[in-house]
Parts: sequence; structure tokens; C-alpha cells
Amino acid sequence: MNINQFKQKQVVGSLDLTTNPNASVMTVLYNPGGVGGDIVPGTGLVLKDLGATDPNTIPIVDVRAADATAIEGVLIFDVKSATKEIGNRVSIAKKGTVIVMEASASISRGAKVSLVLASPGKVVTTSTEALFGKALDKAKVTGDLIRVEVLAEGVV
Repeated sequence: MNINQFKQKQVVGSLDLTTNPNASVMTVLYNPGGVGGDIVPGTGLVLKDLGATDPNTIPIVDVRAADATAIEGVLIFDVKSATKEIGNRVSIAKKGTVIVMEASASISRGAKVSLVLASPGKVVTTSTEALFGKALDKAKVTGDLIRVEVLAEGVV
């Protein structure tokens, strides 16, 4: 057996099909001074205005609070840490990016999907929730990892 004979496993939040070196990825600040917890890859994020205490820096994001809230992007997998803390700079996948997500049910190829609010990194076919993207792969069962083309634009 050759030591180089291994297959890398896909993980939730990793990018795929990045033929353009300028994939639609943005560096943002995760809610400085907020009270939320750590976030994991695949977490849906929205732009946040901190009012009078808003620093004039890079865009600020926070975790979505409702299914109908427009999605700005999702946290990308980072090999350096599995979670990100409040106040950290993070990278998010935006419209046009292809990202690996976990199916929360069977999903047809080409189906419109949304993020599962209570389960970061998971997607489900959408009817009334905010649109996240389009499934590029078929999920036969719950837990299948599929590629999703991000269609979210941060507006409803």
C-alpha cells in the first residue's frame, strides 16, 4: 500500500468548483460586542448595523434569527479552527459560490434550497423560507453531503 493512497473527504462549508480564483468570498467581522455564541461552517449570516457603536470597518454580520430573513452568505470551512468566536474576521461564501452542505432530507438535483435555521450547515428544499441556493447534487437520504450553488443576495 502506498502512503499517498487516500481520498480527501468533503466537509460542510468547504468550497467546490472554484475555477475562478476570485470566487465570491468576502471577509467580514462577526458581530463584535455581541452576545451570541461561536459559529460553525455553513452558518447563515446577515448584515448587521450596530447603530452608534458601529465601527467604520469591514462589513459586520450576525447569525440569522428567522427563516424569512434574507441570507447574506454562509461561513466557509477553515482548516485552522472548527468554530469562530464573536469579534473574529471570517470568510463567507456569497452569490455564485459553490459550497458543500449537508442535506436534512432527500433533495432533488436542481431544487431550490434554504438553510435550516436550527441546524447550521444543513439545507432543505424551500417553499417559504429565504432562498439560499440550488442543489447541484442529489441527496438520497438525510446526511448526504451535496454541492449547493449560492443564489442568496442578502435581500428578500
